Amino acid sequence: MNVIVAHISLNSAGGGELVCLSLISVLRKAGNKVTLVTVDRTDWGYLRKIFGEIAFPDREFYLLCSMPKTYFIMLHSVLLLIFYFAELFFLRLLRKGDLLISTCGEKTNSIADIVYVNGIPLRCASFLFDAGIKWKCYGRLYDLLLKVVDRFNSSLVIANSKFNKCMIRRCMNRDAWVVYPPVNIQKFTHVGRNRDRENIVVVVSRFLPEQNLDYIPKLARLVRNSNFLIIGPSGTTSKRTLGKLGKMIVELAVEDRVEIVTNQPFSKFLEVLSTAKVFLRTMPYEPFGMSVVEAMAAGCVPVVPRDGGPWFDILNQEEGKYGYSYRSLKEAAEKIKLLMENESLRSKISARARKRAMVFDTSLFEKRILSIVDKVCSRKFG
Repeated sequence: MNVIVAHISLNSAGGGELVCLSLISVLRKAGNKVTLVTVDRTDWGYLRKIFGEIAFPDREFYLLCSMPKTYFIMLHSVLLLIFYFAELFFLRLLRKGDLLISTCGEKTNSIADIVYVNGIPLRCASFLFDAGIKWKCYGRLYDLLLKVVDRFNSSLVIANSKFNKCMIRRCMNRDAWVVYPPVNIQKFTHVGRNRDRENIVVVVSRFLPEQNLDYIPKLARLVRNSNFLIIGPSGTTSKRTLGKLGKMIVELAVEDRVEIVTNQPFSKFLEVLSTAKVFLRTMPYEPFGMSVVEAMAAGCVPVVPRDGGPWFDILNQEEGKYGYSYRSLKEAAEKIKLLMENESLRSKISARARKRAMVFDTSLFEKRILSIVDKVCSRKFG
């Protein structure tokens, strides 16, 4: 078949972008011709640097060579969204390709034949308890807009976790299949048995406001026997977050124990995971968390918020078995201190976490995706 895979932009190099690239690989290995459609041109060299070996589509189409620079992150996001909607409508209107798959289901769950939802849908913002009034209003308005769009096309929806499936059912009254994101476990298992580890807490994240990275310098003040390393991709939309984070690190006088590293190759990421003891997530309501699984496979013990996919799906809501969860900074600090001070406990949890990571291996993603594609094609073409 000729399959079109649409993604708003791959240049942010996050978990959703890795899912898109993995989907392209799976479809091509199954003998399909794949066309990638994005808003801006993909920087393939940058993606190879961040992810290592990646799959390429047979063809590529994009609207802009690069997004116009804007000072406001919100304006940049809105422009991307408008262009993405325009592309999807154009593809649907002209009936391009045998199958249209969107891997940005958090933006819109309609228009394509299959929609993969990587994040909490924008229209669900009003259902999050701690969302501000502004975001609740945005979520409600966006939901009303998409209800109109939903009437023109009904897509098969895939959620990236059971947690996200519950969110979709709750705010959209839609059922969804669950297909966990692909994690190439084999890339990390060879460093998982490394016992020569330091008191390092590693945080892998994009530098965006919703990641709650201001937690890190605050935690560093509470956990004085550990160093904190924040590593992740950085772009034009990261400058404000990086600036605020750097300022807070200085104000709290933790420069000697908090380090920020941006746009490093995959080898550096692997090196960090092989020497750290604890892997920390700070983003609330995270739908899944591929980096959590990667860190577990590499021997790190995860400490995650008790309100998203890392807790519900990855740790299976079992405190102290594969890792720990927290509801407050104080609780997170206590869990990190415990792991740093009790090496026997950390070692046992690390061993269980490595085995648990195998549940999310990329081979399972491939089987589930191809099975769903077959079902949709049977329904569409008979």
